[in-house]
Amino acid sequence: MSSNLDISYFTLNNYCTLEITGKRSLELIQGQASGDISEKTQNKDVLFCDEKGFVITNATVINSENLEIIIKDDVAEILKRELEKYSKFYKCEIGVKEKIISGIYDGVGFTKTTAMPKASNNSNNNWDLLKLLHFDVDISNAMSLKNRPNEFGYNLEKYVSFTKGCYRGQEIIARLKYLGSKKNTVAIFKDLTADEKNELLKVGKEVFEIEIDNIFYGQYIFKSFENADKLFKSKLVASQSV
Repeated sequence: MSSNLDISYFTLNNYCTLEITGKRSLELIQGQASGDISEKTQNKDVLFCDEKGFVITNATVINSENLEIIIKDDVAEILKRELEKYSKFYKCEIGVKEKIISGIYDGVGFTKTTAMPKASNNSNNNWDLLKLLHFDVDISNAMSLKNRPNEFGYNLEKYVSFTKGCYRGQEIIARLKYLGSKKNTVAIFKDLTADEKNELLKVGKEVFEIEIDNIFYGQYIFKSFENADKLFKSKLVASQSV
């Protein structure tokens, strides 16, 4: 267990919540989120995907007095629009709420919550970099509906319940779990030139690019990682099998 000295706190300025209201709000979100939110919890991490398994966003669902979903600001309208395709059948309302969102990193995992005051002077950039390097990136507008969970490198054991009932994208996500054999590699490189990007695209696929503190990080997925590792080892930041 981590000591208090190992714990870092962040105020996440570019995050918000979606508030779901209505007697059947839990039923609505349970049918959309990859994790089981039936138990009251302050921070259940889930994925919202479309029918083809493409990630709309990762999120933290808070099931307490109200049902709240913590996400990045610039993906809020995308998720709201996707949920409103179904909310009318459950007689639920969905609203974007500005709240103080805090992030906690304990040296092992990440937590997002609305239950703390402004946490510290730690910047969003520090949080974003930590999340990136742990292959747990928080989805932004530019990343939404572009890739499946394995391409982001997400830990499915964290985000997905394989025992709950049906949810949107379930068939594809189950296939990723049960047919996956860690034959692919996701890798993050920094400050690649245009020529280096083109070389990587010959052997892999770009998942996303993100700028943090004036450094550009690109995440790629490879079926065979050996060539990319040898060619650009000096710019490799992190990698893992998926």
